[in-house]
Amino acid sequence: MSQVKSLLLLSVLLSSAVHALPEQCLQDPARTQPCPHLIYKQVSLSEPQGKAVKQLLCVCLSDFADLQTPATTDAQRIHQKMRLKSLSAQLNMSEQDLLEAIRY
Repeated sequence: MSQVKSLLLLSVLLSSAVHALPEQCLQDPARTQPCPHLIYKQVSLSEPQGKAVKQLLCVCLSDFADLQTPATTDAQRIHQKMRLKSLSAQLNMSEQDLLEAIRY
């Protein structure tokens, strides 16, 4: 009987852990293939009321590699800024929250 209780407890714990994972991942909206470099991380995101809330995010790091490396030319800096603005608008999050989420 002890094994049955242990298995039942284990199944409850595992089902709770699965429900805690985010349903969608933060990725480039143009992505059509599975992400090759996926991570889960806890990030403090700002809410419209101005409060910061910690959330578990699934992030496809491969899609944001160009934003993680420092720009060395003016053209690269402009490209990064434009891409950051575009992605933050498409993903409906602030630029600061997006940069926090993709930092690794």
